Amino acid sequence: MVAAGMRIALVLALIAGCSSQYMPRAPGLVAVTVQDGKLVYMRDGQSYPHGLLGGGLVDAVAGNPLAVAAARHYHAHMRDGFIVAMLGLAAMFGGTVAFTTSLDSENGGNRGAIGAGCILGGMVMALVGAAYAAGAEPYRWDAINLFNDGARAVPSGPPGLRAAAAPSATLHMRD
Repeated sequence: MVAAGMRIALVLALIAGCSSQYMPRAPGLVAVTVQDGKLVYMRDGQSYPHGLLGGGLVDAVAGNPLAVAAARHYHAHMRDGFIVAMLGLAAMFGGTVAFTTSLDSENGGNRGAIGAGCILGGMVMALVGAAYAAGAEPYRWDAINLFNDGARAVPSGPPGLRAAAAPSATLHMRD
């Protein structure tokens, strides 16, 4: 009976951990939080859901060109990695079907070799796609940090995202 009560308490604790009541108070800044178990970006009291492939980040950092560029890189890495991984999983499934059907037939040698090749190739594709999608994470934080730091005043950004240098005022102390 005690073990059942502990299980219920554990389940309730896990469910409660899937949401946050945090609301950022600094106006104009983007913050990351969880609402109803889903990742959201908050800015000026408005929530921008992350979405399946991270498209909400582009909306959350709108108005800052460097941050938007980083957010688009994040979304593109997530999208392309997901597509490659899904194609890899489909190739693995097709290869498994081809391989197992070759075991039932007497002349299934070619089909078995093709199936095994599809399984291995699909596995490589799935791993490459997952790694490519995982490589998107730095772009997410670059977008948030560039937005929050007011990237308009910072002429540099991550490689490939550099903007033209903003004109700077000097004090002309040595004329």
